Amino acid sequence: METPTDFQWVERYIRDPEGEIDGFWESGVPIWVDWRDYDEWIIQGVCERLPEKARFHYAIQDSSLPRGSDILLGRDGILTAIPYAPDHMDRDTTLKAVQAQLAPDWQLRCFVYSMADDTVGFCLLSTAEWQKLEAAFGPQTVARHFQPIEPRSCIFG
Repeated sequence: METPTDFQWVERYIRDPEGEIDGFWESGVPIWVDWRDYDEWIIQGVCERLPEKARFHYAIQDSSLPRGSDILLGRDGILTAIPYAPDHMDRDTTLKAVQAQLAPDWQLRCFVYSMADDTVGFCLLSTAEWQKLEAAFGPQTVARHFQPIEPRSCIFG
């Protein structure tokens, strides 16, 4: 028996959330982010899930600001700093910057069921795969289970 793809796991979950929750939770599909994780670990986890040709670069550099460091994201040798507040990094800003880097070909979405915990799951699929799910189940149903990361998203806030 073949191992289901990430897309197939997400599709199964949307089709039968109650019946598939345990399997989905343990499937290895969600990228788990704990409130104690370093922001660069989020970026590393996302990059590791992308196909080689879709990966982007990131770097950490010291900063004179109170937060102490910056994370830069980019492609083709051009790196841009994530726009954190001067005194701290935060997961929401990191996630929004990662999503902006992924667009338009990929989407990182929050696994809504996990939001009540201190460790939140995120699922990464191609935009075409998310669109296929939305065509099959409706955009509202998909978003009810897998919330898109948008400029105004506040998941860890």
